[in-house]
Amino acid sequence: MQTSSADQSVIAAMQFIGTGQIAKAETLCKELLEKHPLNAAVLHTAGLVDYMKRDYEGAIKKITQAVQIDDSNAQYFCNLGEALRRDNDHKEALAAFERSIVLKPEFLKAHLGAGNVLRDTKKYVEAISKFRLALAINPNFAEAYHYLGVAYLEQENLDDAVPVLRKAAALRPMYLEAQMSLANALEQSGESEEALEIFKGILERAPQNVAIHNNVGNILKNLGRMDEAIKHYEKALEIDPDHAPAHYNLSRTQKTDGEENEAERMEEMLKEKGLDDNRKINLHFALGKIYDDLGEFDKAFKHFENGNDLDKRGEEFNAEGHNMVINRLMAQFNKNFFNKRFGIGSESQMPVFIVGVPRSGTTLVEQTLSSHPLVHGAGELSEIGTAVQQMQNTVGEGAPYPECVTELDAISAIKIAEDYLRFIRKDAGSAIRVTDKMPGNFLHLGIIALLFPKATIINCRRQPEDVALSCYFQHFTAIMPFSRKLDDLGAYISDYDRIMKHWHEVLPIKILDVQYEEMTADHESMSKKIVEHAGLEWDEACLEFHKQDRPVKTASSWQVRQPIYQSSVARWKNYDKNIKPLKKALGDLAAKE
Repeated sequence: MQTSSADQSVIAAMQFIGTGQIAKAETLCKELLEKHPLNAAVLHTAGLVDYMKRDYEGAIKKITQAVQIDDSNAQYFCNLGEALRRDNDHKEALAAFERSIVLKPEFLKAHLGAGNVLRDTKKYVEAISKFRLALAINPNFAEAYHYLGVAYLEQENLDDAVPVLRKAAALRPMYLEAQMSLANALEQSGESEEALEIFKGILERAPQNVAIHNNVGNILKNLGRMDEAIKHYEKALEIDPDHAPAHYNLSRTQKTDGEENEAERMEEMLKEKGLDDNRKINLHFALGKIYDDLGEFDKAFKHFENGNDLDKRGEEFNAEGHNMVINRLMAQFNKNFFNKRFGIGSESQMPVFIVGVPRSGTTLVEQTLSSHPLVHGAGELSEIGTAVQQMQNTVGEGAPYPECVTELDAISAIKIAEDYLRFIRKDAGSAIRVTDKMPGNFLHLGIIALLFPKATIINCRRQPEDVALSCYFQHFTAIMPFSRKLDDLGAYISDYDRIMKHWHEVLPIKILDVQYEEMTADHESMSKKIVEHAGLEWDEACLEFHKQDRPVKTASSWQVRQPIYQSSVARWKNYDKNIKPLKKALGDLAAKE
């Protein structure tokens, strides 16, 4: 075979790759490599075949050989960078993309690749500059708008993400990834109905897209349209019976009755070789839920345990470090501190802070209160946490938070408070109260009391073992490292209990404790206390909380669509023999044998 015929064969192989005929491309490349093992174009094309098969190691090896033979081809370096990126070798990937850009400064895909490596490593400022540079070269480059929007989305900057993603979708209406990212951004920003319409539009063009059916199911579940959500999860599994996220989500929208369930199939799926950890995690949590419904508690616990053990997202929980944070907060925010500084913040009564350990009933309290015509439920907001992170810079360089709050003056306090109020007023309409149910704000009640001395604070409590297991049995979307080990959960709940006792003693604002067990036993009486605590007149709508159509995006989205039930009370007793590490960590808080 002459070199010219090799070139023709490379072109043919590339056409096979472009049309998704990977097996034909692989066969052709094997023949080419036997006759032309040192041909850069052949090695590069064979490497692309490996890349399409997700054999990134093979792709890197072959394309590296190609660039060693021909180091003047920008496309080779760009594709090498992408293979290295997929293999999580970010340093070498960035070097390859930068080499491609040196060879061809106007090469848009290389700029895009470099930006995505920087995004992967959370260097968002640099990533955004790369995407903007690509747009300076070509203002109509839809992919650059898309990944710019994704970078904003990953920083929870929805105000910038949505318009940029709209631009990407408008430039290329058939660009499904941009459409999906736009729908996700809209759903996160509260525009669930528009997000739903975009996803349904995608399904009209790609009715077999399993991921979209799963996403549509999630939005419908959050909107309380459970029957419709179930149909989409079931459709996803009809198309791909091995789609682990759909198995997990379906398990969370209904009770398993023992007659029809996919437990046996999912058990077989777990035995498959090459199953990635994320799919395994989804399957373990789905199986745990199914076996719990069926009363097979040992099987259920083992699957929940396996799912948590596989979850390596974020850093591990540092119980000792968390304990030290609690000590510092208690030392800083004492009675003397508030005697000197209370009242420097806003006079607004609008904010209602609902705090507690996750799964302690915060969603139920918010759903109940937001059923009142004068209350808007804003969900879990990160604004207070962000203000705390920026506090040291707000007061000037010096001590870290919380020690730096001694430097917070009235002007700065009012500005922080007004920024928060401006944010929560955006969607509040005529409401005079807005709920923020970020559970972890229990850590920030000191600064909250300083910024909003007339705010409403509601603390949700639940039997420690029950709330711990409810966290342990939940695969949270947001990373919650403390929920993956029983002893970490015990330490976290003990810290929560300790600081809440401190807040009750020192805060000049009254805190209403809402016990989950009392809320479910006598919903009307407790609801009236909550409404009164928020400074409002009673409204019967608060008893119909499960009929609300507002999106609920937390792990409790299914539960709060049901009338009050008590089946989760004392659930821990089913697992008493499995939770010795939890009880030991809880210490005096643990239920007595």
